[in-house]
Amino acid sequence: MERKVLFYWLAQFFGWGAYFVLSVLLLFNTEQLNLTLNLFLYISSSILFSIFISHMIRYIILRKDLVSGKIMSLILWVLALSLGSAFILELFQEFFSTQLIAVDFIQGFEPDPVYSFNVGEFIFASFRSMLLFLMWTGFYMAFMFIEKARKQEILNLKWDASKNEIELKNLRAQLNPHFLFNSLNSIRALVGLDPEQAKTAITGLSTLLRSSINLGKQKLVKLSDEMDLVKNYLELEQIRFEERLRIDYKIAENSLKCEIPPLMVQTIVENSIKHGISQIIDGGVIILESEFDGRQLTIAVTNPGKLDRSEVESGIGIANTKKRLEILYGEHANFSINQKGEMVEAKIKITYA
Repeated sequence: MERKVLFYWLAQFFGWGAYFVLSVLLLFNTEQLNLTLNLFLYISSSILFSIFISHMIRYIILRKDLVSGKIMSLILWVLALSLGSAFILELFQEFFSTQLIAVDFIQGFEPDPVYSFNVGEFIFASFRSMLLFLMWTGFYMAFMFIEKARKQEILNLKWDASKNEIELKNLRAQLNPHFLFNSLNSIRALVGLDPEQAKTAITGLSTLLRSSINLGKQKLVKLSDEMDLVKNYLELEQIRFEERLRIDYKIAENSLKCEIPPLMVQTIVENSIKHGISQIIDGGVIILESEFDGRQLTIAVTNPGKLDRSEVESGIGIANTKKRLEILYGEHANFSINQKGEMVEAKIKITYA
């Protein structure tokens, strides 16, 4: 704000100063002016009074909030303000030059003993000054419109960011109960079969839930942290499925520092267990892969099974994943899930700017 105020006053002084100095220089070229003290007084007073008048125009514009009004009302106000300002400036200059000082800086000028007001010259000078104030008001109004548009854009961006942040929090909140229910179902299946393993699984679940809640509170997490959570989850599931579940990690070392939305890989792995391994008598292998080429991160989770598009479209986890990627990365990220032979591959691609 201080920079804008400083710029405003500098523009006022330099703008009006340049106009009046240029006007005097043009008259000097005609050899009609003499360099006298009264000339400096006249120029200085004209500059200061013009600044005062234009500042009053600004005050009225802001007071009446003309920028937010109708265009016709704005035009009428601008014309009225410019015309009124021109008359006031010319009256001041007429009074200052004839009554307060003697016009001794114009060669050949001899004031009449009795002061006479020249209406024609006054109207012509007022019209010239009106054009000047119209130009000043036009520049200031343009600045106001640009500033208003910029502020509105900032407000829109803040609103979008706030809306997206709320939506992301809601989406992350969906994952915790989703994850908890899946884990509890796994332990429930163990209770009747192997109580000791069920106890071990409950201990593992406690650690797992603590980690998932901590990660779920964050907007982005490192892939290394996400993979630690996934590994803990898969260890819990291996207690349940035993030899039916095998894991093959193909995680590139340089990808572990990449940031991704929390619980995203976890959600895909859960779906691999639910719709893949648990549906096949002999189980199978889940392959987790990642690679990073310096700009794009690719994460793939592959499991045995048959892809059911209806389940993909209606599933909370997949819809959640797509929505979060869209909010956070827009066109720079995508999620796909496809059948590849006897395997189903879910793939996430994130391009970092």
